[in-house]
Amino acid sequence: MSSSVSACVSRRHCLLAGLFTASALGLAGCATVPSDTAAPAATPEELQDALVQRFYRALADGDFDRSISMVSARSLSKEQLAELTPKLRQMLAGAKSKVDAKGGLQKVEIVERVPSATRENVTQLRVLVTYGDGNTRRERMNLFLDNGVWKVQL
Repeated sequence: MSSSVSACVSRRHCLLAGLFTASALGLAGCATVPSDTAAPAATPEELQDALVQRFYRALADGDFDRSISMVSARSLSKEQLAELTPKLRQMLAGAKSKVDAKGGLQKVEIVERVPSATRENVTQLRVLVTYGDGNTRRERMNLFLDNGVWKVQL
């Protein structure tokens, strides 16, 4: 973890920085369904998978606003979020540089999914990121169900 991160940022926020150093493949496609055809509801696992893919794709594309929009800020005050956002942008820029140096993203897979035993509406993931140069990295990621929408948890 970078020693430049201020002491006011909690360990959890620092762990998120490690998450941002990973990269991702593919944005899950969206399709429209005719109004007279009922679409089956997506499972929590499908929604989580789609979030992980969108999050990593946004990171790899350098769309930091989109990446940050997928992070749950529910536990942060407006002041804390305002202080953290520039740091997140800086970490994301560094992560994108690392992804680019490894040949971009080839694939992102969820290899383990465990509902948290201690926190309601939290699912703990282990993600395997494969880079364009063939290297891989295992990441830990927590997702939080925030008002019916899965988000990356700080």
